[in-house]
Amino acid sequence: MEVTRKNFNEVLPLVKDSIQRSDFLAIDTEFTGLMNSRELSVFDTPSEYYTKVVNSSSDFLLIQFGLCAFCFDKVNNHYVNEAYNFYLFPRGSPGPEKMFLCQSSSLDFLAAQGFDFNKLIRDGISYMTGPTESKLREALAEKQKNYTVVKNIIPIPEEHKQYIKDVCESVKQFVNKGVESEMVIDKCNLFIRRLLYQELGQKFKDKVFLDSRTLENKDRVLVVTRLTSDTHNAAKIQEKSKKEWEEFENAVGFSKVAQLISESRKLIVGHNMILDILHTLNHFFQPLPEDYTSFKEFAHCMLPRLLDTKYMSSMPPFKEEVNSNVLQHLYATLSKSPFSLPKVEASSGRGYSRTDDKQHEAGYDAYVTGVCFLAMHAHVAAMRGESGARVSAEDSPILRPFLDKLYLSKTAYQDIPYMNLNGDDPNPPRDHVFYFTFPKEWQRNEINQLFSPYGAVTVQFVSETTALVALLNRKKAKDVMKVLTKHSRIKILPFDLYKVTSKMTEEQQRLQLTAKKTTAINKPEPLQPVQQELKVKEEQVKNSVSIRHKKNSTSEVGQAEEPSPKKRLRSTSLNEKKEKSPSQATNETEEKEEERKNVTWPSDSDRANGDAAAPAQCVAVFKESDSWA
Repeated sequence: MEVTRKNFNEVLPLVKDSIQRSDFLAIDTEFTGLMNSRELSVFDTPSEYYTKVVNSSSDFLLIQFGLCAFCFDKVNNHYVNEAYNFYLFPRGSPGPEKMFLCQSSSLDFLAAQGFDFNKLIRDGISYMTGPTESKLREALAEKQKNYTVVKNIIPIPEEHKQYIKDVCESVKQFVNKGVESEMVIDKCNLFIRRLLYQELGQKFKDKVFLDSRTLENKDRVLVVTRLTSDTHNAAKIQEKSKKEWEEFENAVGFSKVAQLISESRKLIVGHNMILDILHTLNHFFQPLPEDYTSFKEFAHCMLPRLLDTKYMSSMPPFKEEVNSNVLQHLYATLSKSPFSLPKVEASSGRGYSRTDDKQHEAGYDAYVTGVCFLAMHAHVAAMRGESGARVSAEDSPILRPFLDKLYLSKTAYQDIPYMNLNGDDPNPPRDHVFYFTFPKEWQRNEINQLFSPYGAVTVQFVSETTALVALLNRKKAKDVMKVLTKHSRIKILPFDLYKVTSKMTEEQQRLQLTAKKTTAINKPEPLQPVQQELKVKEEQVKNSVSIRHKKNSTSEVGQAEEPSPKKRLRSTSLNEKKEKSPSQATNETEEKEEERKNVTWPSDSDRANGDAAAPAQCVAVFKESDSWA
């Protein structure tokens, strides 16, 4: 069923009923863009992945939300789907004004799929976050208390006095004639309307009622209504208040559906759903926290049972059978042996069937996602000798391995396939990954040739002269350090050491930028001796590298594994024209560490926390939070 602002209030009770009767919900979304940068690395940790995705996607708009409720028909022993396709567009007043980014390739793709952008802007349903709703709700209630009180008299500027006088005279004639019930004052801006409210309210307090009205062309006018009795004014105030609350509830809009989904605590199924979840939380609940741990708590609090079918299809027993887990390819694969698609009927007027083909319509993609999930669920159940006709309301052994794990498409082909919202994330060793500096004229072929004795490699370029290289055969890692550290034209660092030096470089740049800003105000105090902690970490990484290679390394290899301070400095400052001596580098490092130690970091108690065992309290904590520590 297509849902716009024209039929949203009528459909909302149906949506609520569908959510309550469902065994699980499937979702899908469409955006004005995906990512505004290419900073993601195949070697990112889930924490780094989260930070980069949030920074590069939060300014895009969620413009379509597909919700498909799967309700079990006990009589016929199969599922019935009830699907809704919501067009979403934040309209501004009385809600907050929204500025957003668009990605040309994303809009071009949606247009090619028949997406109706005119309908989106004209009829899209508004929404807002929980903290914004609370603030605006309180502000409107306070505003309505003062309708009969004139406060903060504004002096009328000289250039507006004649116009205000003329309008007052026109209103006087309108009241005295007593023929028309309404008088419209147009061509006045917000400030003029404010002055007219003030002056007319004082001069015709018991004779007229003033109200603003928005015309179809979006022009705002001031409407003057003649009062006919003592109770007429009170009735008009009540009517105005009611209208304002209706407009406000319309501005809250789709956020009510998001709240219903959260409060239901139902299993939510999506496909490659990390962006779906991030945008859902960011647009309908509250801005995402910068801290990754806080995000995991927040996400699990609001949406406690998630299942990503892309992750599920990438794991045994499906991994060997599924060649491509793109949604439509997965749907086609699961329709053939050894799998089979279950019978899922469409609810009359608000569901999809197998004969439909509406790819990239959010409601339809949510339906396809739910059907794929049922097919995989039934297959695992059959392998366990169980009936898979119906999905358990609780976390059954079938579901448990896949719950709350969001598929990470960029890192999945290395060794971190998911982000775990309800537990520890994967933390594999990076002994097989190296940071590699090479001549500017080198291309991928030269890199592959250099590493060919060690087998196949994955190469990710960091710049035109640096790259991250991962060995497919991890056992060969010790040989790389043994041989390539002697190469005259390249420099190579273990991945762990590269990460430490990268942090040091970032800290140096941050301190330099801070120092420049401070100099513009006053002369900065001398820096204290620095960055001992990062230096200790660097030594620990070097020592661990040395220990790992000790059994099969000579003293010469050991020296090769531990680059001199001068080489280490060069690798962290590749773009600097002048090289610093080891003693200078050490002094700078010590100064910056002390500076870093002086920064006061927020404690865990300063961050918003949620208790998974007390859902109502958990939701309240995050709903009312305006910002993150």
